[in-house]
Amino acid sequence: MTVGMFILSQKKRESLAAVFVFLCVLQVIIGCGMTGSSLYVIIAVAPILHAEKSEVNFVFVVTGLYGTHVIFQWIIGINVSQRCLKQASRKSTSNLFILWTTMGTNTIIQLLILSHFARKMNKYISRSIKQSITNGMNQYLQDITWKEVIDKIQYNNECCGLASYEDWHEIKWLTKYHVDVKSETIKEFRTSPDILTLPVIPWSCCKVDFPMQCLHDPVQQAEYAHIWVDEPNIVTDSLNTKGCLDLIRKPIDGTIKAFVVSSSFMCIFHVVIFIVSRILYTSARNSIFMGDPGGISPGWVFGRGDCGYSGGQSIIEIMETHQGYSTDAETTEDETEEPAENKKQKSSKDSKFLEADETKNNLTIPKDESFVLVQNVNEKRSDNKGSQTEGLIKKQIRNRNYQ
Repeated sequence: MTVGMFILSQKKRESLAAVFVFLCVLQVIIGCGMTGSSLYVIIAVAPILHAEKSEVNFVFVVTGLYGTHVIFQWIIGINVSQRCLKQASRKSTSNLFILWTTMGTNTIIQLLILSHFARKMNKYISRSIKQSITNGMNQYLQDITWKEVIDKIQYNNECCGLASYEDWHEIKWLTKYHVDVKSETIKEFRTSPDILTLPVIPWSCCKVDFPMQCLHDPVQQAEYAHIWVDEPNIVTDSLNTKGCLDLIRKPIDGTIKAFVVSSSFMCIFHVVIFIVSRILYTSARNSIFMGDPGGISPGWVFGRGDCGYSGGQSIIEIMETHQGYSTDAETTEDETEEPAENKKQKSSKDSKFLEADETKNNLTIPKDESFVLVQNVNEKRSDNKGSQTEGLIKKQIRNRNYQ
């Protein structure tokens, strides 16, 4: 039984090798994207985190390493494609092809497993970042480390708060030790009698390119306090109003989702590459077995001679079945394509030979005996054809033993 068989000429094998190389280049490009995006998160995103820095570094170091593994795997595949096309009969090519296919399959399986765990890790990191920012905002004036982290996140990413700048108005990050709760200004701006919440925002939320003074603290900027009431739009124009959570989570989430999608595409491409490479390799190998490396030959995904399988049709039988291929037919075509001048010379030589034979023996060939002469000539031709057929049978037996 032969699976996925195609009859290919040398030109078709070269086209198939070009497809092979193109798919390998696509895999290399995907691997470069994996490595590049992982490096971006490690260099640009992880340093601004506090509690999740180690987890983020671990995840994206692993994805980056697998990206480099993909790059080297399919760069080798480009070399394998050329060896399958030009050196298919060598034992080293067969060993390299098996090793490369096994390593590629192992890489794809590991990528799929890693993608599954990366999705779970992405959810964990998102929840952890949200919790960390919330804790940092609550301890902004109590822990100098968290203050530096929050200021760095807000200033570098031009963001403010968790989801928006108004989160600072709702979180209890100011205490009675930081403000005079008996002050009339505090009583005026206080939004809740139970919790000390004020429309005060850290300086790191200010827009760098705002032409006027940043309005972030009506307690300390008492001379401008009326603006918070009369012109609230000016206050918001001086601040970065977007939240920081999405800005931090976006590159991490996007990179992991891209990794999962890339792994899925790589799995599909790997299956196609395996089919293409098998057909290319077996067709080039079979053409050498047939004694015509540049000729037409069958190629398959699985067939006779693979993994010790000895069933199914031989190469010659496949060619006779699917293309009407036979050496007898080629011999007949060679005879029919023989130049007319050579035929005339042969016929003239035969006639001269007969005339000389008749003259020598003073014999005439009666009409009844002409049938005997023709029969003798036909017997000679059948003997020659029988010897040719016997030679072909021996050749087929040698090919089957070699397979």
